[in-house]
Amino acid sequence: MFESCILTIDPHILRSINKSSLRKKVLLYLDSIYPNADYLTNIARMIGSDPSNVLGCLKGMGNRYNGNSSLIELGLVEVVERDGYKYYRITELGRKVAKHVREVYRGFIHA
Repeated sequence: MFESCILTIDPHILRSINKSSLRKKVLLYLDSIYPNADYLTNIARMIGSDPSNVLGCLKGMGNRYNGNSSLIELGLVEVVERDGYKYYRITELGRKVAKHVREVYRGFIHA
């Protein structure tokens, strides 16, 4: 089961997640609250980061956060708009990647 998970996840996605501890934290947090979505400021608060950095890893921002490697661009997180507000929710692909990250890093990170 573990090996089939590795074979079906795009290496670009895995590289993007492994390059950024913040992307990893956001992904794992959103997975932990699934099927709920959350708003930017609360995500930042829950993972102990700045909202502008969280926005960068979600959507991409300038040179620091490459848009092609953002969680939304990779298809791991989706934007849900309600009453003029934006909320972020993990996708099914995102859940699969989060599960893989937890399996691979079990014992190395606390998710």
